[in-house]
Amino acid sequence: MSDFFELKNIEKYFGDHHVVKDVSFQVKRGEVFSLLGPSGCGKTTILRIAGGFEDPNGGKIFLDGVDITDKSPNKRKINTVFQNYALFPHMTVEDNIAFGPRTAGLEESQVQKKVAEMLKIIRLENLGDRRPDTISGGQKQRVAIARALINNPKLLLLDEPLAALDLKLRQYMLLELDRIHDEVGTTFIYVTHDQGEAMSLSDRIAVMNNGRIEQIGTPAEIYENPHTKFVASFIGDTNFFDGRITEKIDGEYCKVDMFGLGEFPAYNEHKLPAGADITISIRPEKFRVFDKKPENENLNMFEAQIIDIVYQGAQTRYWVKAKEHRINLVTQHNRCYLDYKQPTWNDKIWVAWHRDDVMTLPNANPH
Repeated sequence: MSDFFELKNIEKYFGDHHVVKDVSFQVKRGEVFSLLGPSGCGKTTILRIAGGFEDPNGGKIFLDGVDITDKSPNKRKINTVFQNYALFPHMTVEDNIAFGPRTAGLEESQVQKKVAEMLKIIRLENLGDRRPDTISGGQKQRVAIARALINNPKLLLLDEPLAALDLKLRQYMLLELDRIHDEVGTTFIYVTHDQGEAMSLSDRIAVMNNGRIEQIGTPAEIYENPHTKFVASFIGDTNFFDGRITEKIDGEYCKVDMFGLGEFPAYNEHKLPAGADITISIRPEKFRVFDKKPENENLNMFEAQIIDIVYQGAQTRYWVKAKEHRINLVTQHNRCYLDYKQPTWNDKIWVAWHRDDVMTLPNANPH
């Protein structure tokens, strides 16, 4: 895949409010690229700028090598799917999908052929004569996607398209979106505040915070190697510890003082120097539980006491206390996972983790 859509140094103000701050990214042809972040971080504004619905105060937009910064929305070969579907209530499903090619003056026989193809792709062949108020939310969203795709846009923008759906339907629609993308091959830019959606659907994710992009990477890169404390906390659950690097070990590793818990070896991805104050992040599922001190020199460990338990079906979540720290850890309900019987309230346990599962994050904000 090659870079085919680019936002370069985009700035946007609404009055005195600086909502997009020097945002740049490239999207590869055919990929699903997600903008992920909390409400108000600027992701929808970026999508509207990409679609031509907002003008940037600075920067450039390129599509397939062509500068489209000043082009109107109908000249960009970019379509948008909105959260509220935006279907015409007086038109049938078929007529909603056919609206674009009919407006473009395509012959009716060709329109009908393209509509039939789209109905097949979205698996609604038998509902073409229905009106939007007689079909489900998930079906409406598929109709909106078909209407956006029928004119063969180079790029499809999806603005929180599943936010109005319930959990089960969102999960189903994620699979449908993935299938539709695989069938049509159109490049998607997907905006969401839901980390699960972004992780499930995306080839790459741009995590946004306060008008800026904090990190771009694959779902695995974002989750396993966050570059900032914000990214580590926004993607999944984690435990944070204040600490300091006390010494460097053979280039890739260091020894960290986890204040109150002791000194432990850790992977030093950011090549931080000895003496640097850091934030240490360890995901709950990276911990392992033992009823006695494990005899494994490759594991870091400390003793703790269980203070709370939440059963969650596929897993159990524990909160344990170690010195002044309240730590969250997860065990899977797999008989091969636990090294002894399932622990319970007030049990004294040993908590262990591998040095590669420690994320050492710089305290300074990269911006």
